[in-house]
Amino acid sequence: MRVRSARQAPPFREVGTAVAAGLLALGLWGCGGPKDANDPSRPLAAYSGRQADLFDDAIEPAAVGLDFDKGYSPKVDKVLRERAQVGDAVLRVRVSTVTAKTNGPDAQFQLGLHTVEKLAGKYPPPVNFTVQIDKTSESHGIMKNFESRLVGYSFVAFVREFAHPNGERELHFHLAPDTKEVKAAVGDAMVMGELR
Repeated sequence: MRVRSARQAPPFREVGTAVAAGLLALGLWGCGGPKDANDPSRPLAAYSGRQADLFDDAIEPAAVGLDFDKGYSPKVDKVLRERAQVGDAVLRVRVSTVTAKTNGPDAQFQLGLHTVEKLAGKYPPPVNFTVQIDKTSESHGIMKNFESRLVGYSFVAFVREFAHPNGERELHFHLAPDTKEVKAAVGDAMVMGELR
């Protein structure tokens, strides 16, 4: 008959360390969990100045085939780089709906977007989200001409949430062509941002 030796219980300190490591791994300790884009305590900037220029609620003409002189070069686009680095997220999206709301002589357009892939960023919006293009956007003409034909189009979306003066939150964006070149430029921008 074989006799097994009794196994000693590990010291309390080792058990405590193992439990703490497990909690950290599960994201239950402190604030190590995933970041929530809708966290009401997350501070947001006002939509003005440079930020309004970067997230201008516009569609690049090249993204809808209107870059006739083929002048769009994402690799050397410093604005693209800055958008990627300061935005909440960079996403590949597909247009699921286009709605025109007439308010007086000018229409306001709502684009329903579905996220296909997250390319960068810590605060992505929900998988399905809506953005607006009104008459102040440079892309209002694109919307008037393309309207429902945009359903099914895919873009690279640069998005950032801002604080509205009335205390509400609002999402602003910029849509670029969904191409390998744009995705590579976003990747380069993120690497450059980390090296700073």
